[in-house]
Formats: sequence, C-alpha cells, structure tokens
Amino acid sequence: MSIGLVKEMLKLDRMIGSENVQNLVESDIVVPDSKPDIYNILSAQGRVNITDKEIMQGKIVVDGTVDYKVLYASNDPDKILHSMKASSNFTQNIEIDDIDGIMVPEVNCSIENMDFSIMNERKISVQTVLNINGKVFKTDEIDIVKEVEGLEDVQALKNTIKYDNVISNSSSQTVLRENFELGEEEAEINEILEANGSVVVNEKRITDNKVIIGGNVNVNLLYATEEPRNPIHELKHEIPFTHFIEVPKAQENMDCIVDVKVDEIFTDIKKNLNEENKGYNVEVVLKAGAKVSNKTEKEVILDAYSPSRKLNIQTQNLKFMKNIGNNSSHAVIKETIDTPSEYPNIFKVLTVKARPVVTDYKLIDNKNIIEGFVDTNVLYMADNEEMQVYSFNQEVPFRHYVEVEGLNEDMEADIKLDIENVDYATINSKQIETKVSLNASSEIRKEYEIEALINIEDLGEIDDDDNRASITIYFVQEGDNLWNIAKRYNTTVKEILETNEILDSEEIKMGDKIIIQKNYEYKL
Repeated sequence: MSIGLVKEMLKLDRMIGSENVQNLVESDIVVPDSKPDIYNILSAQGRVNITDKEIMQGKIVVDGTVDYKVLYASNDPDKILHSMKASSNFTQNIEIDDIDGIMVPEVNCSIENMDFSIMNERKISVQTVLNINGKVFKTDEIDIVKEVEGLEDVQALKNTIKYDNVISNSSSQTVLRENFELGEEEAEINEILEANGSVVVNEKRITDNKVIIGGNVNVNLLYATEEPRNPIHELKHEIPFTHFIEVPKAQENMDCIVDVKVDEIFTDIKKNLNEENKGYNVEVVLKAGAKVSNKTEKEVILDAYSPSRKLNIQTQNLKFMKNIGNNSSHAVIKETIDTPSEYPNIFKVLTVKARPVVTDYKLIDNKNIIEGFVDTNVLYMADNEEMQVYSFNQEVPFRHYVEVEGLNEDMEADIKLDIENVDYATINSKQIETKVSLNASSEIRKEYEIEALINIEDLGEIDDDDNRASITIYFVQEGDNLWNIAKRYNTTVKEILETNEILDSEEIKMGDKIIIQKNYEYKL
C-alpha cells in the first residue's frame, strides 16, 4: 500500500550558544601638544564601539575600540579645566562550541570599570574592564510531514507550535543639527569642554518595509568662560528626532525591538550679531538599530501509527526560539550624596554624570527584577580662596523591575539600561540631591524542543494482534495518556473514549481502569 506524504519546510531560529567574557584594555593617553600639563583628573568617560565581529574556528572574534573623554585640571591660572579625547583598540575571542561561519553572531559590550592614573604631567595610564557577551544564532530549514495520505487508519498526534522568525536585524545612521544662542545675561563661550547625549525613544512602529522611530536626544554641554568666579557653565537641550530604517519584508503586524544610541556629538562656536561668542552649533550622530521578527504558528505531527499495518516512523528534534515579550519601564533614583570628609565645601555644582551597571537579575512572577548601581560622578567648584574644581564618585544602588507577561525563571533575559536625564540640587555646602531618570528595557526569550515527524515508511506488513485478548483491562500508570495507551494496544483514542464513555481525554489519572476492546473485521 502506497503512503503519500505532504511536507512543509520550517525555518526555525535557535541560539547555538552564549558566553560572557571579560577583557582588560590597557593603554596610555598622551596630552596633545596644544593642551597644558595635567594637574588632576576630574572625570573620565568611556564608550565601547564594536567595529567587527566574525565567526571562525569555534569562536567569535570581536574587534572594537574604547573611546575616552577625559576632563582634567591644569595649573594654568587662565584656564582651569581642559578636555581631551583618545581611543584604544581591542580584540577579544569568545569561544563557543559547534559554531561556524554560516551562523549569525550577536555581541554586546559594556564597561564594568575604568581606572586612570597620572604617569607624568603629559601622560595618563588607563585600565578598562569590559564585559562582553557573545551569542550565536542559526536558522534551521527542516522538512516536516504535514499530512499523511493513502492509509485510512493512520493515527496522527498533532500539536501547534508558536515560534519567532527574525526577518531582519538592520541599522542605519542619522544626523541631527541644531543652532543655539545664549541669552544676554549669559557669559560668552571660551571653549566647549564636553558634549554628552542620551536618547529617549517615545515611539516605534512598523510600516511596509520600514521601522519608524521617534523621540528626543538630551544634550548636555559643559563650557568654559572668562569669568573668574563662574568659569564653568552647563547647558541642557532637548532635540526631537524622527528616523526610519529600511527593513525589507517588514509588515505592520510584526514585532520590533529598537536601539538608538548617540554615536558622536560635534560642536562649533559661532559669533552672534554683536560679535560675541554666544552662538553654537550642535551636530548629533545617531546610530539606530531595529530587530524585526514575525510570530508564526504551525501545526506539526508529533507521532503517528496504524492499528493495522507496521510503519517505520522517523522523527527529528526541533529546537526553536520564542520571544516571550519585551517591555521597558522608568525609574527615578533619588539619593543625597555627601562630599568626602577631606574635600572642601561646595561653592557651585558644575555637573553630575551617571553610568548604570547591572549586577544581577531574577525572573519571577512576570517580573524581571534588576539590581545594580549608578556610578555617579560629581564635579564642583570649591568654596575656598583658590576656587579649585574637585570631583568624586559615589555608587548609588538601585533595585527595579520590568514586567513581561508570561515570564518565569527558566527563561533568558537581555537587559539594557539607559540614563535619560540627571537632575541635581545643592542642599548645603556638603550635600547634593541627585535624581537620575533611568529607563530599563528587558527582552525575554525561551528555547523550546519538540519531536516532529519527518518521514513515514510502510513496511508492507499487517500488524497481527491475534494473540491479544478480546478485552484488556488496563490501569493507568504515571505518565500515561490515551495516545500512548492506544498506540501500545493497536487501537485508537476515539475507540477508548467511546468504550469507556470518557468525555474528555485529559480527565484520566493514575489508577483509573481503562477497558480496551479488540475489534474484528469480517469480510463476506
């Protein structure tokens, strides 16, 4: 008897492996010839840029740079603060078993710690500890049996699986340009020392072949003036943006995760109509990424048999990723920060910077509970005769959660923390109140496994059960269900239900008595 099989190809994304490694980047930063000698390092910021990632010989080879911004004090009486930039290259191997070049690597990198020390008045030594996470994904193409034709009594156990296919992981850049001018009462700009920015995404939506992202960039500028008692000023601006990323095959009903970062900020001082240095241009380079995935449902055959004929059944283990959900939530982390006891009193706070660090997380009761700290850097002018500039760091712990429906402890989470804004106020000469606006994003996923039918072969033999009793009384054992009982005794689930007047196949439990009848077919 000929069996006909209707097959369908499934494309299933799965994660082959994931590893976390640390990298120590050591380098020296030399002061440019145009800058004065270093007296004291006030603040240092680092940003990691992954320039390349490639799979070769069982490992991900990651190339990148750490870009530094250093603010320092000099002994120059005319100019108190100075800034400089530098970059260090690094290469890191992430070893993951059973990976090859046809797979897709995904790498995330963050700075855990930075230590700076002054080697001499023209050189700084810096040690940066990087946390690097590498994941490798693969798309399996598998032909499964969708329908069996040609054999009337074939019994098929079916199930519907739900999985996610990544349609595209696309990125692009956009440039924002704005012109600003200081008011009449504000001091002229002598030099822009620092320009930092953070992104707040307010909107994301998918249209045909595009992902549209909208939000604001919060830009903070620190500039020097000629005023002896007020030499440093801070400016804050909010620049709106709307950007779209071309994503072929993207459709409105798909899911999307976006990531927008400030790649670089350029500034330029301009004169106003009164020939004063009170105008300035800001150019923000944004790097935007969008991962678009499509939720798919497919009915698969898990197992099959025939009560009348012997069949050779072939199944294959299917592994696939399912995105449980993604969400974000905001938190305001308030803290009263005391200046170190050996430091002088505060005359004026110049700026407060913040960097979030995740130390642990737990998945429980539909919540991703995130623990960490905000590394807070305070830059202030001392209330003494010299009016010197001081800085200090303090770690502010936090505990925050992101709700994701369906989350439980056996899943995996990708966490992203962004500082959206930092507000501060001087309480007294020794204390500062800080308010850090933090956005926490969490993407939850889980890998599933299932056995699916990929082929059936009729062995050409009738299943002879003449030795079986006409009526069998079977007591349900632990782990039994009606499908495996029916298959074992060459009958069908339908016949067991009818014989035992069972209304719901899920109602049986261990110890229940099941009557199994042997049916005879007579030909006249």
